[in-house]
Amino acid sequence: MAAYNVSRGGTTRGANTAAVADVPLPDSTRGRPRDPQMDERIQAATIALLSEKGFAETTIVAVARRAGVGAPAIYRRWPSRIAMIENAVFPGFDQVVVQATGDLEADLERYVDAFLEAFDQPAARTALPALLSVYQSDPDNNEFAAHRVGGSVREPFRDMLHAAAPESIAAGVKADDVLDVLVGAVLFHTFIRPFSGRDMDSAYIVDLLLRAVRGSAGA
Repeated sequence: MAAYNVSRGGTTRGANTAAVADVPLPDSTRGRPRDPQMDERIQAATIALLSEKGFAETTIVAVARRAGVGAPAIYRRWPSRIAMIENAVFPGFDQVVVQATGDLEADLERYVDAFLEAFDQPAARTALPALLSVYQSDPDNNEFAAHRVGGSVREPFRDMLHAAAPESIAAGVKADDVLDVLVGAVLFHTFIRPFSGRDMDSAYIVDLLLRAVRGSAGA
């Protein structure tokens, strides 16, 4: 945040009265730098509590107690309990980046496996259903949620499809649509399949995606 200068000009009364001008306001971003070790302790405590106690009991007070910090230290970093939990859960999705090789099937398989691993972490399995409920009741957060789950992956995912042989991609196929289907299939695999009695392993998801992407081009 930039510091703003305030000019306090005015009339002077007598020789001993001075005009005060260009007085800088304090810069709220200055002061002690954030301690990365404290950030890591808070994140680790959040993940541990989500895994052990569940979403409802992962409160700021509980995390502060587990991390050995004061609650104000958490509030200085994140404005709410939901933001604290998002910070602990979503960084795993930022790591879902696969270097394009030109081998469409192999690249899709690596993306599917990376998303399965990110969704299948105990903390993510606990937090995501509850966070989705929060987002549903607060539409202003919908765009943020979509970005955190897949937004950072979209550009490299487009690059991956562009790197594939042109004849292996059907006309009109959009990379963003393919990624949405991939994420949806992984969500089903992680959260619904265990109760549906249906088997949908990673190989099956890749096969479905390949059929959708190739269409008649792969026939």
